[in-house]
Amino acid sequence: MTVVRRAQSGATIRKKRDETKEVRSQRQPSRLEEMGDTEFGTLDDTKDGMIVSYDQETQNFILITADTLLDKSTEDNNISDSFITQLEQEINLADVSVDIIDGGGFV
Repeated sequence: MTVVRRAQSGATIRKKRDETKEVRSQRQPSRLEEMGDTEFGTLDDTKDGMIVSYDQETQNFILITADTLLDKSTEDNNISDSFITQLEQEINLADVSVDIIDGGGFV
C-alpha cells in the first residue's frame, strides 16, 4: 500500500498585490508661447520683428526689439572688433546724406 505524506514547506501562497500605477500623459509644448517660462504677452502684428531674449532677473524668455538688443550689448562700452569691421565695410559715407544739422542754441 502506498503511503502518502503531507509535505512540509515553509512557503505560503499569497495573492499578488494589485499595484496601480499612475500614468500621466503630458503633452510637450509645440510652440514657444506654450512654455512655462515665457512672457510674450499677446502675439500679434505689434510683436513682428522682435527678438527672443532671456531676462535673467525674471528668469523668463521675453521679446525685445533690435534697438534694445544693441543698447544692451553696448552697456559695457565693449563692442566686438569684428562687428565694427563689418559696419565699416557695409556703410558707405557717400550714401549718407544730412540735410539739416541743428547745433542747438548758444547763450
